[in-house]
Amino acid sequence: MSQAQQSDKNTRQTASIRHSWRTALLLMACFILAQADKQVVGLLAVPIQQALDLSDTQLGFFQGGAFAIAFALGGLPIAHLLDSGHRIRIAAICVAAWSMATILSGFAGAYLALLLCRAATAFAEAGLPPATFSIFSQSGHARISARLTGTFMLAPFIGGGAAMLIGGLILDLAAQGQLTLFGYADGWRIVFFTLGLPGIAMAAALLVLGHEPARPIAPAPRYASPHAAMGYRAVIHTIFRQDSFLRRYYLAMASFYLFTAALIGWYPTFLVRAHGLSTSQAGTYAGLAFLVCGVAGTLAATIAAGWRKNLTRHDIASAYGAIITVLLPISVALPIVNSAELSLLCYGLYAFLSAAILAVMSVPIQQSLPNNMQARGVALFSLVVSAISGSLGPLIVGMMSDILPFNLASAMAITAALSSSAALLFIARANAGKSL
Repeated sequence: MSQAQQSDKNTRQTASIRHSWRTALLLMACFILAQADKQVVGLLAVPIQQALDLSDTQLGFFQGGAFAIAFALGGLPIAHLLDSGHRIRIAAICVAAWSMATILSGFAGAYLALLLCRAATAFAEAGLPPATFSIFSQSGHARISARLTGTFMLAPFIGGGAAMLIGGLILDLAAQGQLTLFGYADGWRIVFFTLGLPGIAMAAALLVLGHEPARPIAPAPRYASPHAAMGYRAVIHTIFRQDSFLRRYYLAMASFYLFTAALIGWYPTFLVRAHGLSTSQAGTYAGLAFLVCGVAGTLAATIAAGWRKNLTRHDIASAYGAIITVLLPISVALPIVNSAELSLLCYGLYAFLSAAILAVMSVPIQQSLPNNMQARGVALFSLVVSAISGSLGPLIVGMMSDILPFNLASAMAITAALSSSAALLFIARANAGKSL
């Protein structure tokens, strides 16, 4: 290769890396808004419950099932389009659609209307992760893909933490009569308006500035076959029949996320009920812990993943097993310790360690499936994790609190123990077949 050809190749590689990081930051900004919208309902649970006169079971379904089931179902048809379509354009449309649905949530006057708005929000939000992870898989190197993915996965903690902090401030100002928007003075409605409006601008920015990489001509070697471009049947067969690791990995992450989803939905309400904090105080304290510790855990996992030259899916699963082993006693203690300070300390530790899992949770899927299956693989992952865990976690806690002789703290502790134990079992089973 001549010096001019080498220089031209280096220039193209530099431009590609620049495009990748610019696109990654745009996608992360959109995901921050999505996660803020998703996780803020934990903070808004008390005022919404009071405004609409809801039971804990209704509140649990609103926080979990209404969002998670629509998110999981929305991911399937959108991911089918993403595996052959223009991913940036589809993602931008999704951002605009969920932002409008979030704004409409603020106008909802009844429980059913609010459920429908949240379901519409979730359906559109389902398009962003599959598009993102499919694009990141084309970075050309496992370490770069892991770093891009880890950077993107800062969003749940930045978005969730900021939503609780800003949402708490908005609730305080609205309660004092100092804030109205679109003629409404209810704090929870103003929070929905505030979260929805920036998404319209972000959708336009992604459409104009985002870079759509050319797809690879050949599929990844693991499942290179004439069936790779077929529909969902081939993808489902690959994940749940052909690859025992992926099947068990999906179930392990679903089990792990069961308590994580319950904690996101119920923790601010738990602080209000169990420790007498106001809603804004709960948002401030939980938001700071979630933001700082979650970002720190994500960065730590991303840096660690970047150090390993040949990071395999079994390496990731082994690390997750060790982390969940530590998380188990922390998650059980979190709701039953006798002070808010100790509970928040456990919450911060949980955020740090769970962030290390969430940061690169999609990398085993990226490593296992060819590019023209990855969006659907991530969508099926969302179906298993979100539909099963995202909906059942908050709902189970709410039902135990309503129906069984358990208070909210006991319901959370039981869910934590079952969730972590099942996750450890499935991870052990996944790594038992390293030769597969």
